[in-house]
Amino acid sequence: MKTIKIVSLALGITAFVSCASEPSLQEYYVENQQDNKFIAVDVPTSMFTNAEQLDETQKETLETVKKINVLALAVKDNKEEYEAEKVKLADILKNEKYQLLMKYGSNNRKAEVYFTGEEDAIDEIIVYGYDDTKGVGVARVLGEDMNPQKLMEFMKSLNKGDIDVAGLQGITGMFKTEIAE
Repeated sequence: MKTIKIVSLALGITAFVSCASEPSLQEYYVENQQDNKFIAVDVPTSMFTNAEQLDETQKETLETVKKINVLALAVKDNKEEYEAEKVKLADILKNEKYQLLMKYGSNNRKAEVYFTGEEDAIDEIIVYGYDDTKGVGVARVLGEDMNPQKLMEFMKSLNKGDIDVAGLQGITGMFKTEIAE
């Protein structure tokens, strides 16, 4: 009986350690955000919204989104490093924790959208993509119990001008500058 308990405990510890050793997207982000080769940006939702013009449903939806993390690496002259980072990110996203929503692209350019949580209560939306001429990047939309349908309706607000994307233009401009260098 004692031997069975010891074996069970050893198996449990092994399972825990092997799960803990799988890299997560959070670990990847933290590991690389201070690296000068990467562009890392944390964007609070307040940076790109005009809250006064939102209706109650839009405000409730926005409150479920906490922040957006973006991490990117330009191809520049180091194609090997770019390829290695593509592989690392693809391996991380193979974890069953990340559920694929959609993918699109071609051989030289690709984007994939994943999520974590439940289908009706998403905790994280991940957009991973690469372009062989520009670079590789991952964006994480972090929130709590985000409703995909309400998020889609919220994104349609872009067309109505309820969301001020001017705050994001500086960020996207920075990426263009970094990639062009």
